[in-house]
Amino acid sequence: MRRLLVLGLLAAGLIATPPTSTAAPSQTTAVSQLVLFDKGVAGYGCYRIPAIVRTKTGTLLAFAEARRNWCGDSQEIDLVMRRSTDNGRTWSPQKVVLSGTDANPGAVATRGNPTPIADLETGRVVLLTTFDPGTTTRPRTPYVQTSDDDGLTFSTARSLATEIDDPAWGWYATGPGHGIQLTRGVHKGNLVAGTNYDDGGRRAGQLVYSTDHGDTWHKGATDVRSDSAVPQEISVVEKTNGGIYAAARNNAGAAGASRMGAVSNDGGRTFAAPFATIAGLTTPVVQGAVQRLRATDEGDRYNRILFSAPADPERRRYMTVHSSFDEGKTWNGGTRITADWSGYSDMAELATGEIGLLYEAGTVDARDQIRFARFTETDLGLPDGATGPTTPDTSGLGNHAYLRGGPVVAAGKFGQGRDLDGVDDHLQLPFAESLAFGAGDFTAMTWIKYGVSTANQAIFWGYGIDQYSQFWLRAEPGSSRIRALITSNGNTGTVATTKAYNDKAWHHVALQRKAGTLSIWVDGVQVATATAPAGSISPARPFKMYVGQRLDGLHRFDGTLDEVRMYRRALTADELKRIHATNATDVPGAVLNLPLG
Repeated sequence: MRRLLVLGLLAAGLIATPPTSTAAPSQTTAVSQLVLFDKGVAGYGCYRIPAIVRTKTGTLLAFAEARRNWCGDSQEIDLVMRRSTDNGRTWSPQKVVLSGTDANPGAVATRGNPTPIADLETGRVVLLTTFDPGTTTRPRTPYVQTSDDDGLTFSTARSLATEIDDPAWGWYATGPGHGIQLTRGVHKGNLVAGTNYDDGGRRAGQLVYSTDHGDTWHKGATDVRSDSAVPQEISVVEKTNGGIYAAARNNAGAAGASRMGAVSNDGGRTFAAPFATIAGLTTPVVQGAVQRLRATDEGDRYNRILFSAPADPERRRYMTVHSSFDEGKTWNGGTRITADWSGYSDMAELATGEIGLLYEAGTVDARDQIRFARFTETDLGLPDGATGPTTPDTSGLGNHAYLRGGPVVAAGKFGQGRDLDGVDDHLQLPFAESLAFGAGDFTAMTWIKYGVSTANQAIFWGYGIDQYSQFWLRAEPGSSRIRALITSNGNTGTVATTKAYNDKAWHHVALQRKAGTLSIWVDGVQVATATAPAGSISPARPFKMYVGQRLDGLHRFDGTLDEVRMYRRALTADELKRIHATNATDVPGAVLNLPLG
């Protein structure tokens, strides 16, 4: 089996694994792929509409529609599933979870649109699906069934026609793709999933929810559209503030503008605003999936939500995983998983911390197979860039800084510091929400000792450059000053000292925003002030911050640094004086403390 990020070798069939195989991979690498459902196997002409969920015990359940006669949407379609208890390394043979009608499991019928939800409180797996007679596409009826043994068996499917359906609706669809259990706020424990319907001319995207672990269901947030937009195939993820981000396919969207998003702030009962086009996500008209990977309220340094879908704006190919570091407001360009044809997808975070992606793909047609890809966050790209040696942060927040270029240990003001050569040495601070100063007060400080070069030399630089939101503190010995600047929403404030302090002696320098004033402190004394613009100086995600260079790598510091600290508050004059005089470590509220020893 071959493993690589962009699977050009897939065209040669080098990684195909029969759906009943349980053989372990011959080797373990960062990115692995295998075929879970393959056309023609078990008498089915086509497998489509993948969904995956990780149970409370860590078992993976992979679902698909098994379509008897190739890939038509309404025909004899069974719902099948495979299980993995080793994080996707091996899989059980597929089994039928649901088929036929209520009265006759062997009858022709369509059972599909799998929407599994893992209840992490009870251990139950709840499975929403949609039924139609198979000989026609109407009526469409939602069903629910449950498993209390980790997916080994499922209960008899029960109709939800009287709970979340309506006789006036012509089309109805659950999911597809996994739903979620809320873990935050007053609606903690509720189950939520996406659905969509039409009522004969108007289309609607809707959330449904359960307050009793899937026993009963309720209609929730609904966006009924009479314009050209058609929000459907909704995937949901919980935000760190307890809200729900709903990502939808716009079935009437133009090429490259087929993604829509909406937010519910009340547990899925209502949408805060109608679905709107998601800028920055280019896909064809196809279902996509969202999955949380990082959350600051769970101890991570930053937030990260993933979105999977093909990246060609017009055709279903180039399965790509995008990332948002600001709870769905913006998305990056993504990482391509395959150059093949690809379609629907779903994701789960594995117990190992890897990401599991279940997606439609094929070398000739996107509906040839359903593959399972397994990869790490490093494969997607870390927001800090390449890893490397670090210097420890003692603030307790784990904001260890990367030592870029090789700054060497040197005598510091207190113990040891780091000598920067002015060529390529600098410190890169990690991307961490705790280091985002936003619109609030802040204090950034360090000891400096320099005087060889008269070039401009950055001490701190963060968030942006030129016209963008930013902050920086820079030594400008050629102009006999140390100067600082902050920019917010295009408004800039700058402040400068009347001396450069480039006498090859130690000086403590601090930049502070406090109640609308920007000030520079040197050796415990405020030496320059100016008016500071209001607003956030760190709106973009992810951002970069450096000590000893500008964001573009210029203005590198030539000298020695010691005791780099940051606070998301304005320190008092007494606190600044104590830090200068004694290197006081009992000043509360540090979000960064680099002794540099």
